Amino acid sequence: MSILTQLSQNFPQLDFKSNFSLSPQTYFKIGGQAEVYLELKERQQIIDVVNFCRNNDIKLTILGGASNVVVHDRGVSGLVLHLKITELIDLKKSTLDEQFPNDKKWLIQAQAGIKTSLLVKKVIDLGYSGLEYFLGIPGTLGGAVYNNAHYLKFLISEHISQVEIIDEQNKVKWISQKECNFSYDSSRFQKTQEIILTVEFALKKGNKEKSEQLVRQATKYRANTQPLGKPSSGCIFKNTPNTPQLKKLFPQFSDKQCVSAGFLIDQAGLKGVRVGDVEISKKHAAFFINQGKGTSTDLKKLVNLVKQRIKQQFNINLEEEIFYLS
Repeated sequence: MSILTQLSQNFPQLDFKSNFSLSPQTYFKIGGQAEVYLELKERQQIIDVVNFCRNNDIKLTILGGASNVVVHDRGVSGLVLHLKITELIDLKKSTLDEQFPNDKKWLIQAQAGIKTSLLVKKVIDLGYSGLEYFLGIPGTLGGAVYNNAHYLKFLISEHISQVEIIDEQNKVKWISQKECNFSYDSSRFQKTQEIILTVEFALKKGNKEKSEQLVRQATKYRANTQPLGKPSSGCIFKNTPNTPQLKKLFPQFSDKQCVSAGFLIDQAGLKGVRVGDVEISKKHAAFFINQGKGTSTDLKKLVNLVKQRIKQQFNINLEEEIFYLS
């Protein structure tokens, strides 16, 4: 029995699609089809479908905003479940605990499928501050938490109090910010099969005018430094920990913990290098751009070329920030 048949028989009310093209769903506009695809806007339906897939050995891939993923040219096997849950709740209550000892924080909860930029706008309208710099982060909240999205030195995890998940035993539960094991571009969710449903933030009361000023600053910075409007997954590589060799080569970074991957790629003379229709941005070397008909094969070849060159020139092993789906 095919996966589509199994799922359709057990969930006749849901709109499963076979051989569904994924490239239009992604920021990179690259990749093949999903064997089976489903969008869900209701939390309980997500829980039920995840439970069924796990109990019946159906391969499951969770898709959010698809801003930081590359779909293989051959597509993705099994079920691709696209989360579209977007509810935002102002709990209208405060907390003062060990995690936030110096300030009273106000709690809001947002579901994983809400677009990160829309979340920031709504939070500002509610009169809270803390997330302003994340307006302009592509994709949805679930992915932002999964990756611990950052703007310069600011991490989204700094404002999280707890996260609601489906754990690997199919139990729905809340885990604390500390339990999420957040670090730069990382969280526990990258090492588990847990699925993010809802995120609770602890935020300060804000001034809307000041918040909008911070948003304008971040938006201007991105416009000046990033190739906005081009099919891209943002930064391909994580910034690299600083080393004695890099400090010697680039004394301007001697007091920095990390060095930008884009800076190293630029120093290696790789801006504008192209494989097929995937090109290293001339504006920001950590961004790769799909110039029309790029493929995941083109991208992977370009990634490997960059990694080899940076290793040869600086003895640095660059690590990808993107995730590959197949």
